[in-house]
Amino acid sequence: MTSPEKWQNWLASRNRFFSDPAGFLSITTIGWLTEQPQEIVGVSGQWSATGKTISVIYSNGGDFSWEINDDIQIDFDGIKVELAIRNNQMVIRPRDPNSEMLKSFESVITFDYDPKFALTAKLIPFDAPKEIVVGSVVEGMTIGYISPGSVEFEFEGESYRLTAFDKTGTKDLVMIYKDATSGITSYGTGRSVTASYQEDGTYLLDFNYSGNFPCSYTDFATCPVAPIENRLPFAVEAGEKKPLYRNTVNGVVSQVHQ
Repeated sequence: MTSPEKWQNWLASRNRFFSDPAGFLSITTIGWLTEQPQEIVGVSGQWSATGKTISVIYSNGGDFSWEINDDIQIDFDGIKVELAIRNNQMVIRPRDPNSEMLKSFESVITFDYDPKFALTAKLIPFDAPKEIVVGSVVEGMTIGYISPGSVEFEFEGESYRLTAFDKTGTKDLVMIYKDATSGITSYGTGRSVTASYQEDGTYLLDFNYSGNFPCSYTDFATCPVAPIENRLPFAVEAGEKKPLYRNTVNGVVSQVHQ
């Protein structure tokens, strides 16, 4: 079951996520590494990548390298530095706890809790699970997810479906969707919501728990965008709204009127 009290706990967890001093709001840039050494804003050294190995020539302490098979964070130059693979390319993202974007964050901004957006849904399965490839906020980059089928629900007398993705380790399902608020009061590339599996085989689809991806706050993210079929024609005035500020290559800017 859901409730305004449970929702308040969810909001507290979202605020902890975005206020993490080593989280996404602390990222100062993203560097796409090549074999040619390059400087990265916010961290010392000359950085490069060969295959899955990221290396740095560090004038204050020698040369270092790391074999990257999954995202890692290292302590380097007095801050956390993320090393990762995105779209088969090696990337680096310095994370500074004193970043201006992190300092600008006070709390997530949401619509008021509205019980009419807590809906019962059912899974309409494919004959077999399949991979669904979606775009991302990075031009040319795609992300693949495993989908068991579509989640079907009714809202104000009409029936709708959203392509659903597996949520690792659970029977729950995740949807990335857009609606009539997207790009206006909510962030333009879509939000994410979980359909929670119930004992009777149905799902609780509560749009009040619709959350933003980090790309709603920063240009230095590689988040997915909603698949074209997951565009709802009505306004989901529930869950997180568009953040007040955004971190860009030109610094922290307001996005209230964008």
